[in-house]
Amino acid sequence: MKTIYHCLIMWTPFILLFGLAGFGLEFLEGNKIRTSEYMGLSDLGVGYLFLKGSLAFVLYPITFLPLTFIVSKFVKPLLLKMLTFSSFGGILGVFSFFIYDSSHIDEYNLSITNSITLFGVAGLLYALVENPIRRNIKFV
Repeated sequence: MKTIYHCLIMWTPFILLFGLAGFGLEFLEGNKIRTSEYMGLSDLGVGYLFLKGSLAFVLYPITFLPLTFIVSKFVKPLLLKMLTFSSFGGILGVFSFFIYDSSHIDEYNLSITNSITLFGVAGLLYALVENPIRRNIKFV
């Protein structure tokens, strides 16, 4: 029961970290797109951060909730947790990059490495936050 509680608590850091990673991706890559058919940060402003946070809210049960459950049950060394969450964060970054249309990627020379790096760092920070939260859970 403590593991399930821990996984539900980790939903909040996931929303913050991966929402900010999506915001950072839009700031770095999306601002290069200068066409009226693309609605991004320059059009939506702070509302874009809300959209990314909402997307992260929906993605957590599909992606990182099962991963957090498995890792917290079976993986003990912090370094291995950091590697696992960073890798899966980078994979999520690959999928997040392809929200941009392939014609935009080619035309505006968008780089997937920024996406992988941002989401990988978000996964690393998630692992660093996960460890102390796991230790300090007081289950009533």
